[in-house]
Amino acid sequence: MTRTDEAVTEGARQATAGARTRTGPLAGPREWLGLAVLAAAALMTAIDTSVVLLALPSIAQELHADAVQQLWIVDGYGFVFAGLLIAFGGLADRLGRRRMAMLGAAVFGLASLTAAFALSPEMLIGARAVMGVGAAALAPSLYGLLTGLFPDTGQRAIAIGVFMTCLMGGMIIGPVVGGVALSLWWWGAVFLIAVPVMALVLIAFPLLVADASAVRLRSAGRGIDAASVPLSLLAVLPIVFGIKEAARAGDAVVAFASVAIGTVFLVVFLRRQRVLARSAGRAPLLDLAMFRRRGVCVVLLTMLLMTMLTGPLMMLDTQYFQAVAGADPLAAGLLTVPPALTGAAGFLTMPLLAKRIRPGLIIAVGLALSAAGLVLMAQITPGTGPWPLVVGFSMVSFGTSALPTLGTNVILGSVPVEEASSAASTQEASGQFGYALGIAVVGSLTTAVYRFLVAGAPGVDAADRRTLSAGIDAALGVADPSVRAVAGAAFTSSLQVAALVAAVAMLALAGVTAARLRHIPAFGAQNDVEN
Repeated sequence: MTRTDEAVTEGARQATAGARTRTGPLAGPREWLGLAVLAAAALMTAIDTSVVLLALPSIAQELHADAVQQLWIVDGYGFVFAGLLIAFGGLADRLGRRRMAMLGAAVFGLASLTAAFALSPEMLIGARAVMGVGAAALAPSLYGLLTGLFPDTGQRAIAIGVFMTCLMGGMIIGPVVGGVALSLWWWGAVFLIAVPVMALVLIAFPLLVADASAVRLRSAGRGIDAASVPLSLLAVLPIVFGIKEAARAGDAVVAFASVAIGTVFLVVFLRRQRVLARSAGRAPLLDLAMFRRRGVCVVLLTMLLMTMLTGPLMMLDTQYFQAVAGADPLAAGLLTVPPALTGAAGFLTMPLLAKRIRPGLIIAVGLALSAAGLVLMAQITPGTGPWPLVVGFSMVSFGTSALPTLGTNVILGSVPVEEASSAASTQEASGQFGYALGIAVVGSLTTAVYRFLVAGAPGVDAADRRTLSAGIDAALGVADPSVRAVAGAAFTSSLQVAALVAAVAMLALAGVTAARLRHIPAFGAQNDVEN
């Protein structure tokens, strides 16, 4: 037997052992009420990723925020959130997930209150950044607590489906919530929504959610490595900043330098974690052994690539609805409801299917269905109306719902319960990195196609061509309808190219997951993992 075969066999043995030890007593009413509290906290952190978008014009007018400040008001939250996930996931496993979640809820609530009454752009940017700190403390802790509430594999899969429905639903309904709040109150109301929810979380957590992870880790006699936390921040934050800088076509030198600096610190961080894992002293912040377990790396990499492919398409869809199809903001928002509903249906039904069918097969079929939806999206033309996009993206939403729901269960079931939050933080980070990369990569592709077609369009004078090259939004300001039609056709073609490229890549991912996750049994099965 080769060393590779031995590693694969050992990985399968560990995954089998993990699946068996994680199958435990069934959860009762108290645990399901606890899930409702976890889901409410996740819902608010998700809503705040997008709720500020509709309020931005009012904020800019009242606080006199310039373009750069507006960018950081929107982006500062996600930047800090993504940068702190790994560090806070490891800290949650060692300090206690409930303690970390309650701290995160308190920070998030207080920062939301501060944001609502901000007196300057700088004050609002700072409050949004602190909200990102609270969200980063909450997110991995919630996954770890969910694992403790539902030790039974089948029930945990259903609980993750409910949790994911709230998490993904929050991102979609954020603009709707913001619109309602703005119609009734002032712009600060979009941030005040989180305050009573987080207060409820702080009251309910001690009553409904138990956590013994920190006790078990302290009993093992391994404390926190103080150097690992700043090293993780120095590794992740520059990389996230560099990717986001590239995505918004910022300074290329700054973007490259940021990623390079982050990569250097990432190497140092990973080497330190490897050394700590071999020692009997301080525990590593991130247990790298998890990445040697079969299925974990496949799920994380597939999550990153899937998010990279599909995340930007949602943004392109909404641009098409308004800039090409001529829908107003409310109508454009309503057109995103069908994909949201099919995604929610997928989150709730995939765990039920996984009780009888291997999750790897379900994920692969879901990705193949998503590829078919992307092909349908590519049939869009300026004259077809929005329905190929609506129906196609509904198929994508349903198909891709299998991976985050079942993949999360695979990851959490493959690691010891004491490392659940740390493992969950890697999954959250893969999604965040995937989306940022998608904006950079897919965004660059569509921009290149759009500008190429606009540059070669006949009958457009030099001044209008320069305006069109700035993007589809700038093209709306051109008075000549025929020139706007050129921009609409070019944008539609760029969307077609992005959808077809994503479809081919999605089919490849389906094949990889079918082959590499075939060893994982159905969540309701107790049989051994197959090699």
